[in-house]
Amino acid sequence: MVKKETKESQLHQDQITHVTEDVVVAKMKSRKALFILVAIVAFILAILMNVDPVKADIRSVSVTPLIDNAEMPDRFVVKGNPGSVTKLKLSVTNFGDMPIKLRVEPTNATTSMDGKIDFSQNVEKGNYGLKVAFADMTEGQTVKLKVNQTKDLTFAVRLPDDTLEGTVIGGFNVFDVDNPNDGSTGVGVYLNEGEPSTKGDFKINDVTPKIINEQPHIVVNLVNDKAVVLKNETVQIRLKKNNWYNKLGIDSKEDITDVTFAKIAPNSKIPLEFNQKQSPIQAGNYWVEGKARSASGTWNFKKNLTITAEQANSVNTKAKDLIYDKTVVYLLIIGVLTSLIILIFWGIWYQRR
Repeated sequence: MVKKETKESQLHQDQITHVTEDVVVAKMKSRKALFILVAIVAFILAILMNVDPVKADIRSVSVTPLIDNAEMPDRFVVKGNPGSVTKLKLSVTNFGDMPIKLRVEPTNATTSMDGKIDFSQNVEKGNYGLKVAFADMTEGQTVKLKVNQTKDLTFAVRLPDDTLEGTVIGGFNVFDVDNPNDGSTGVGVYLNEGEPSTKGDFKINDVTPKIINEQPHIVVNLVNDKAVVLKNETVQIRLKKNNWYNKLGIDSKEDITDVTFAKIAPNSKIPLEFNQKQSPIQAGNYWVEGKARSASGTWNFKKNLTITAEQANSVNTKAKDLIYDKTVVYLLIIGVLTSLIILIFWGIWYQRR
């Protein structure tokens, strides 16, 4: 009897131990699954947040304007009579571990997608209503820097013979000659900040397909074609395809972007991007309609723009993980099958007459 109870007790203890082990194993599996889930979520978030910027400063390169103005140490301010010459000095330093070849190119200010004054584009006289180009006032320079080397560059800036009107913002675009797409640094040159003879103005310039972070984007370019800085402008743009099946209501997709620009440079284009989210760029006509609002006024604009097949293909071939919309193909197939069915029934009816 005692042995029997002992065996039952031992069996009961083994069962408890087994259940305990199962619980422990289940908890470990649960914790492991939770850890894996957290790791996956963290990995996805890291991918989503690790977006390459459209524009960045040059790595390990310092560009400093040598000026005595303590109020605006990050820019040059040039004042003088028409035709006078002013010398500007830039200090460039290479803090990297490799020699670098830099190009310092004079240009005029433009507006970036995030609403900042930008100097990364080449701007010439006549662009966006620009009457005076900074590139015509001074010459660019190329400089080679060894590791931890600093050089001072001097630029002779000759003001135009005619008095400047409105606000004119020139600047220097500094970039790596061997790797021009690795970013750039801009230094502003404010030539005149007088009262403008007219208010700012908005117009639709064009539409440009573009690759940003390996994804297709449509960029609608507005233009401020007046010599005046616009501030705190809220711009809303609507973009949609303007084709036959869109007009029939088959494809009513409409993209909307709403952006506030802290500053818009004088005589510059204003880019607004539409992320196509893995959808390939479609060639054809697009209807653009929008409004810009600020304390200085309200502007309404609308225009029909075209993306060529060459422009669309140029972007689509460089984009990754595109998902193609086959709506048109399906519509054509349905149309062909419907035509065949109608033709067959007509043939049968015609033979039985």
